[in-house]
Amino acid sequence: MTSMETLADEFSSGAMQLESGPGALRRLPDLLDTLAPTGELVLLADATQKFVGAENLADLIADLVGDRTLRAVVAAEGPHGVTLDEPTVSAATAGTHGAAALIAVGSGTISDLGKVVGRELDIPVISVQTAASVNGYSDPLSVLVISGAKRTQPSAWPAALVIDHDVLAAAPQRLSCAGVGDAVAIWCAPADWYLSCAIGMDSGGYDSRYVDPVRTAALRIADHTLSAGGRLDALNETLTIGGLVIGGAGSTAPLSGAEHLISHVLDMAAMAEGAAHDLHGAQVGVASIVASALWDIALNEIGILELDPADLTVPTDLEQQVRHTWQPLDPSGTLGDECWRAVQAKATRWNGAAQQVSAFYADRPGHRHALRALVGTPEQPAAALRHWGAPMRFAELAPRVTPERARWALRALPFMRDRMTVTDLLMYAGHWNDDLFDRVLERSARAGGGL
Repeated sequence: MTSMETLADEFSSGAMQLESGPGALRRLPDLLDTLAPTGELVLLADATQKFVGAENLADLIADLVGDRTLRAVVAAEGPHGVTLDEPTVSAATAGTHGAAALIAVGSGTISDLGKVVGRELDIPVISVQTAASVNGYSDPLSVLVISGAKRTQPSAWPAALVIDHDVLAAAPQRLSCAGVGDAVAIWCAPADWYLSCAIGMDSGGYDSRYVDPVRTAALRIADHTLSAGGRLDALNETLTIGGLVIGGAGSTAPLSGAEHLISHVLDMAAMAEGAAHDLHGAQVGVASIVASALWDIALNEIGILELDPADLTVPTDLEQQVRHTWQPLDPSGTLGDECWRAVQAKATRWNGAAQQVSAFYADRPGHRHALRALVGTPEQPAAALRHWGAPMRFAELAPRVTPERARWALRALPFMRDRMTVTDLLMYAGHWNDDLFDRVLERSARAGGGL
């Protein structure tokens, strides 16, 4: 086994087989013989045709399947591509009903959809990755849209994940750049997870096994000595290991902090307005520079570890702030209701964690050392993004995110989900304000990011 295959077996407890390398797609018939030797198959994809050289990928898969019946299910697309809301999931599930196995071919969104359908119908899913664009191919979670809000839910491990390097090399460059954006979150997200665990807001507990392998792999994605192929292999390895550690931890928290919140908030705003938004990873990359700057200021200027825990309080008008944030996007209040349920649960946990908070602040030197080791400078994600020609600033996203929308997204961060990040601690300390946002964006700009 390769090191990635060993990690796949370890973190999935044998539930997912990993086939990665040049020509890996040719293993599809053997996988089907093992996982679903008889019965009808479903090929789940979006409407965009994908090619490997001159050959259509769907046709290539049909040839590999041979005489087996292969039913096509095409996920419906809207202004934001395929959105995993209830109608989309229901339609894909209905279209797959009765199949012996599902072959999901496409983006991270299609992979997420396949995992949800596979779990619902209790059939094996073979996920054929078509780009090194996100880390979500290799985990048992899916990002769904519930009442207009992005929510990560348990789904299922793919029974097999096929990563054909020839297929990845044929993907548009902007998808690989999005993968770099998802990967550079390693320089800020683990600090949010560590903080949440240390302060008693995450019951799982911080574990470096779910961080260190990704940090090691990520160092190679900006290695100027690598060839283009070697660089793509390094990116694929970083993303695949990232998904595996998420699966092992049972949560996206190790690799999803404030930077992912920014992307989710931008998505939610665009969906509510019926407008387009950029790829998830592209947004995460831009946001990782901002989140690293936020951590830099929180640690080195505000001194969040020097605060008196008695001064950290949940605002009395928290519900009003949550609803005020989302009401312009959804006057019906449905989105506000969904976000308030999540934020209220977070505030309730905080109010019950006084003992853990006091213990956290009693060991300031230890936590200061740990957090400084986990937080990169804004220049680290910026260097990798620059190396790949990926977006670094909100204005470089497609469509462009205006300064007003970017500032609104920052302001909305504590008001979206139930997982704690440094944004909540800053809010409880009374520092979540325009002055902070100005400082964060200015620090981001010095690294090449920001507005």
